[in-house]
Amino acid sequence: MVLVLACFTACVVVSTSYTARDTRPAPPALQTFAPSPRAPVPVASSRNRFKEPEPIVRVNVTPGGLDSFQLEVRGAYYWKSLERHNKLPAKPDLGRVTVASTKSGLKLGSLQLSTNQLEIEPAQSPSIVVNGHLYRGRIRLFRRTDGKVSAVNVLAIEEYLASVVDSEMPAKFPDAARQAQAIVARTYALYQIQQSEPDAVFDLLSSQRSQKYLGVEYLDSNKRRLAGESQSSRQAVKGTRGVVCQANGKLFCTYYSAVCGGRTTNGKELFKDAADATQSVPCEWCKESPLYRWKADLPRDEFEQRALLASERSNTTRIRSIRQLAEPGSGSISRFELDDGLKPRLVTGTELRERLPTGMLLSPHFRITLESHRVTIEGQGHGHGVGFCQWGAKGQAEAGRDSHDIVRHYYPGAELETKNY
Repeated sequence: MVLVLACFTACVVVSTSYTARDTRPAPPALQTFAPSPRAPVPVASSRNRFKEPEPIVRVNVTPGGLDSFQLEVRGAYYWKSLERHNKLPAKPDLGRVTVASTKSGLKLGSLQLSTNQLEIEPAQSPSIVVNGHLYRGRIRLFRRTDGKVSAVNVLAIEEYLASVVDSEMPAKFPDAARQAQAIVARTYALYQIQQSEPDAVFDLLSSQRSQKYLGVEYLDSNKRRLAGESQSSRQAVKGTRGVVCQANGKLFCTYYSAVCGGRTTNGKELFKDAADATQSVPCEWCKESPLYRWKADLPRDEFEQRALLASERSNTTRIRSIRQLAEPGSGSISRFELDDGLKPRLVTGTELRERLPTGMLLSPHFRITLESHRVTIEGQGHGHGVGFCQWGAKGQAEAGRDSHDIVRHYYPGAELETKNY
């Protein structure tokens, strides 16, 4: 899936995916975290090869842009305009301020700056807080042409992954599953960096449209401060440092979801950039998930109104029957033929997920039973089901398989390589 965001000062094109996840328990209470060390000077390896610099990732932590947001800078910092011709005043003690846009630039509290792009780098990391989330690395502030503002966190990829592992997968899952998650998330991020357009200002979103990223710590809806990363997640990342998936010597998009429901989905059915390695494979390990199977229902009238597009129906149009063309568990998304007495209407499980109430259908894999006054939907899995299955990884780890075995199962034919940084 490709998202085009044209409302930044420069046109931004970013390749991302939508990955619906399973319901997870609340993260553990805040744990101590290690300060980020300065990047090491490249040194020669045992094979006389110099290490490459660790990749830097740019994460938009305000997806869609905001009218304003809260920014806190703890302690000393450096700042610069990313538009070289703009001069900045002497650095004030920022503390906690509201960031918004003006007609000519950015506003930080009462301070108005004639720049559309500002970078702030703290003397020590982590020291940047955006809307209650504490982040490592730097922050870039952007004034958008629609009047909104965005914040982009810029940091080393291994630091980013320490939060992604905890944000994406429960801490109680086995170590091998979390190490597999680190490999898959690293590959996904590096692939997105590789695909970014030259004038893009970010590579990934902090939401599940890319990968969930909560930062070092954050405030939940009840104003409790919780950990966004932990010693466990840092160990999962450290233990797999630099390990990525490749197909034919190249990175590919390692799509993943919470629960495949017994068989993964052929990636080419859903994503234009899906690699051959995202082919459908059986998965017998995710049965413990509460969403391995699920059920939903709604009034028949509402289903008919939503399932048939307004341009295709009248107030008297009724669905007489529904024929299942592709069954759940077949490796394909479900497909249906709706008979309204006029002409057959073909619709996919993905399209019905978009048309029915948000969150009702947890995956595009389900069966529909048409009753006199209600419609019952029985489905399996949570998310699109392509590639890595998080609950399946848990089951495989509990069965004694290591992280490499787990990853190779979900991406058949893929090679695991270690980047030299």
